Amino acid sequence: MKEVAKYLIKVDAEFKDGRIVPEIPYEEVMRLVNEPNIVLIKTGIPENTLRTIIDTTRAWAAETPLAEGPDTFDNNQHKQRLHIAKIQKAPQLFHDHTFDAMLDLDEPMKQTFLSVFDPMRQFWNSLTGNNEEYGIRKGEPYFHPQVTHYPLGGSFFGRHWHPLNPQKVGMILALNQYGKDYHSGGTGYVINDHIVETEGFQDIGDMTLFRYDLPHWVSPSSFADRFSWEDPAGRWVAILPFYNPWGTPADKDEPQGWKTQIQAAKNTPSEAAV
Repeated sequence: MKEVAKYLIKVDAEFKDGRIVPEIPYEEVMRLVNEPNIVLIKTGIPENTLRTIIDTTRAWAAETPLAEGPDTFDNNQHKQRLHIAKIQKAPQLFHDHTFDAMLDLDEPMKQTFLSVFDPMRQFWNSLTGNNEEYGIRKGEPYFHPQVTHYPLGGSFFGRHWHPLNPQKVGMILALNQYGKDYHSGGTGYVINDHIVETEGFQDIGDMTLFRYDLPHWVSPSSFADRFSWEDPAGRWVAILPFYNPWGTPADKDEPQGWKTQIQAAKNTPSEAAV
């Protein structure tokens, strides 16, 4: 374990029998996330496994029409997102591929996606004390596996936030390499009014963990490159949200409850002083 920048900690892990096993206990990882810090897990997932996810996603998207209507959260779809979120007013420009019905994919493709998303699921369960499986459960929280592509030439995701629960910890797995496959467009966070940028710190196979109610964003990729939805160049990530699509959305105001709680704890006399 090593602090590589303020509020940014790298933790080594071993990829063993399809599981991501960190060098420190899962409880310690979660404690670091909640302090809060941004924690980079060096998962050890083989590079060819990660790049196969990109290739498989592109092959699937080439045979699947783009989704145009509102999200239904009960299918497998891909959408070129170019709009401003209604509640948070966060502008966004990226191509997402959401596999809510991943278990309905043909067997070879399903197993390819599970080679990455199942270790992520098991890791999240270990962090949060849950035992959740894949599958759609309307009216309840469930997993929404996503592969997201940020093309070169100006893709981004504006500053936004989420309710802390039930996700608790956000997970962003790097499917390709900064400095080789893309040169700009990393994720940033705010912790105690300090800006934490992961650009240049996250390598292929690294999984970024963050407390889910931290304000965060994806910085624009360089406009020096020409934008194209068809060009696979750019940043690719796998994320694993866990939420109820029909539940309470994020507040329009930034959730700074964690910061308020920290300050309140500092201002509260200790039991020893009472």
